[in-house]
Amino acid sequence: MKLLVFAHVPPPFHGQSFMVQQLLDELRDDETIEIFHVDSRLSRDIDDIASASPRKLLLIFRYCLKAIWLRLRHGVNYFYCVPAPGLRNAVYRDWIVMMLCRPFFRPPIFHYQASGVGSWLETGARPWERWVSRRLLGRPMLSIVLGDYYHEDAARLSPRNIVTVPNCSPDPCPDYDTVLQPAQQSRAKALGQARIGGESPATFRVLYLSLCYRDKGLFDAIDAVAELNARLQAKRSAARVQLDVAGKFYLADEEAEFTRRLGQAELNDAHGPLVVYHGFADEPKKRDLFAQADAFVLASYYEFEAHPVSLVEAMAHGLPIIATRWRILPELFPSGYEGLVDTKSPLQIADRLEGFLGRTDEAGLRDRFLQHFTRRAFGEKIRAALLALENE
Repeated sequence: MKLLVFAHVPPPFHGQSFMVQQLLDELRDDETIEIFHVDSRLSRDIDDIASASPRKLLLIFRYCLKAIWLRLRHGVNYFYCVPAPGLRNAVYRDWIVMMLCRPFFRPPIFHYQASGVGSWLETGARPWERWVSRRLLGRPMLSIVLGDYYHEDAARLSPRNIVTVPNCSPDPCPDYDTVLQPAQQSRAKALGQARIGGESPATFRVLYLSLCYRDKGLFDAIDAVAELNARLQAKRSAARVQLDVAGKFYLADEEAEFTRRLGQAELNDAHGPLVVYHGFADEPKKRDLFAQADAFVLASYYEFEAHPVSLVEAMAHGLPIIATRWRILPELFPSGYEGLVDTKSPLQIADRLEGFLGRTDEAGLRDRFLQHFTRRAFGEKIRAALLALENE
């Protein structure tokens, strides 16, 4: 099989570009699949992702010409790409790509890394946009989705087949059993003693690592931390809760609101700030934040939420996780997992965090990562889905 991957890798860094890099790294040494890559990057950074410009239009034409040249020069006949979510400008981009490239290739392989265009076609698209989308994007050879929740959305473009392949992460802590887990257990013991009346102060560190955006649950997490610290202070507990925030802000007004919020008295105590902003975390910084964390929170209700890689990384680190019952997110966790909350529910987040104080990974999330979300598991499922096309 000769496969053209028409998708961009970091930078900018986000879940989609990260997963394209994982796909390339996993398949490049595969003897059964020959990979050709067009790094179709249009945005310089996170702030530039949703915008339209003449520069981006010229880049699209350049990337499409490169893809067609690879088809003619090397006989590449399978076209893999990551479709847009339901954003009009992004869907128009996909129209151009399919209009130029689809005549030269077999029907495309779509790997959805966000909510696809299916719901948009039903509820937000104009009649002529639905017609064009179905002509240019419809009847793909294969649609790869991140969870069973998204089958219905992908089915609206009438693919020949739909398969589920969850996102993955290389194991960030192969020394978990000997280094990280003992440190987590030691901190949990100290927190348990501080919570029930110990005199030595102990800080329960909760990590938020994602795009800094209201709909990702950032401000709900802040409100929850303020609420829980107020409860602990009322009980004269020596435990305190600190929220570490890492990521770039999407909206300037939300960044200004965040900065104002950090100055409020309820988010500061005698030991220092209760919310600490670390900015964008590169790999060394991210590893350090995960190693120091006692829990992870991503209370998202983001419209295009798919399969956050940060949740997979938190599982790999064996952290208790708080996530919302939103779209695919419950699928990632064991049945009956206690860390799930409703959207826009800071009090529920505070309740779950309070329940996690002095505890470690009792739900077996580290083991769940090793079983379902490693790059090896991802590679096996991707290979099976792609090679099935050859058999057909």
